Order: sequence, then structure tokens, then C-alpha cells
Amino acid sequence: MDLNQEDQGILQDWLSDWNLFVDELCRHFGLSDPVGEAANMLDNLCMKPGDKISTYNVDFMRYASQLGWGNSVLCHRYYQGLLNQIQDPISTQEQGKPTSFQDMYALAMTIDHHYWERDRERHHARQVEKEVLESHSRKQGKASTSGSGTASQSKANLAASSAKNPSSKPSPSPAPKKQPNTPQVDLSSKLASNGKLTSDERKKCLENNLCLYCSAGDHKLDSCPKKQTTVSPKGHYASATADTPAAASEKPSEK
Repeated sequence: MDLNQEDQGILQDWLSDWNLFVDELCRHFGLSDPVGEAANMLDNLCMKPGDKISTYNVDFMRYASQLGWGNSVLCHRYYQGLLNQIQDPISTQEQGKPTSFQDMYALAMTIDHHYWERDRERHHARQVEKEVLESHSRKQGKASTSGSGTASQSKANLAASSAKNPSSKPSPSPAPKKQPNTPQVDLSSKLASNGKLTSDERKKCLENNLCLYCSAGDHKLDSCPKKQTTVSPKGHYASATADTPAAASEKPSEK
């Protein structure tokens, strides 16, 4: 069975020295190039939308402390990582952009504080406007409800009054039904003074097998559709029962 170094009596110096322990730990698990890693992180560091500049400053200073970059380089790199809402006011300064990191740092902090102060003011104004609109809507809703309630009450009162006094308002009488306009056929030229067919007309109907009432050839006397619509010369309907073929045959010589 293999024995470890401690069992063999071999002790490492870092086991009893903290600094040596940290060095040994970093040698095995730390970054192989911490300076290069810090430079890479600083080159890609940017503010995130919605973040305040304090978060960006903490990360920037942590990486910059591991590098030996000059003042102008840090100033340029710091400006590149700022959001547009801070870069725009810096770029429009009458004296131009700051050239030192300290001045750039202080100016960016001031602009960021003003930006968030203005954001709080806008938020408060929106809240006030929202409350005013909601209050106005509630008032309109109450007015509408009150108006509809008054109208409903008026209708109910009117209905109750009508029920108590049914004779106070007579119900409208139904409109008279219009009688269909039935066409009337004038057969006065074919009828004698007694309302019957003339002898010549009767003879003609018998010979041609025509209707003895209207002289039509598509039906007989029993099914004549003009029985009820014919106007006699005396102003009344002609009697159809008197003009049957039997009656005509019994009095062939009547004139």
C-alpha cells in the first residue's frame, strides 16, 4: 500500500504558512494570466440598460486596479462603456469631453444622478396623471349609473300610474283591415233585362259548349270563377242557378 507524503514524514511549507498556501492555491486553480484576463474583461465591460453608473464603476475599478494603464487610456475606455444617455451630454459639452479619467469619472457620475432624478419626476407625473384619469372615469361611471337609475324609476312610476288608471290612456284601436280589390267583370252586353243570358248568347254557348255564365270555353257553369264578381245591369250579382243548362233547355224560346 502506498503511503502519502505526510505518512512518510515529508511536510510541505505551505501547510504551515498562509501566504505560501495562497500562492500554491493560485498556482493550481488560479488564472494563468491574471493581467491579460483583467484587460480582456475591461475591454468588454459596458453598462447594462437600466443599471445605475455605480455598478459599472465597481467593476471598472476592480479590473483597472490590476492593470498599469495610463490616465488617458483609462479615460477613453471608461467613456466607451457608458450608456448613450450619459455619452450624449458628455459629447455636447461646450468645453468638449474631459481628457483625464478623474474628470470623466466625476462628470459621468453627475449626469447619471441627474438622469435618474428626472426619471423619478417623470414616474411621479405619470402616476398623478393616471390617478386623475381614474378619478374622472369613476365620476363619469357614477353619473351614468345615476342617470340610468332615474330613467328606470321614471319608467316604473309611469307603468304603475297606468296600471292604477287604465282608462286614463285609451288603447289605440286596431287599424281596419283592407279588403282585397276583387276585379269585377261587366257582362251587361250579354245579359237581358231579367239578369239572364240573351237568347242569342245562350244559343251560342250551347252550340260551342261554353260557360252559360261568362261565355268562356275553359270551364262550365258550376266552376265559373266569375259568379261572385259579375255586376248585373241593375247593380246586383246575377243569379247563377237560374242559368243552368237544364233551365236553358226547358225555355229555349224565351226572349
